[in-house]
Amino acid sequence: MSNGLLGVVGFATMTTVSNKQTGETLFDSVAPSVGGGLRLLLNKRSRTNLCLDFAWGKDGAKGVYLAIQDAF
Repeated sequence: MSNGLLGVVGFATMTTVSNKQTGETLFDSVAPSVGGGLRLLLNKRSRTNLCLDFAWGKDGAKGVYLAIQDAF
């Protein structure tokens, strides 16, 4: 919308971890994910948003994230 009341976002990420106990080092495996979400502007002055995100990841992982205000 032109007044900024409603917005959409899309994102993609990739992460890797290490584990000394199993001998796994960084970049032995990666976990990609993608997602999208909606933003509803609650307060124009402070730019506070109600956030609803959906994400899908490796091996069927999925999640829903509900928050007030963006993380960045």
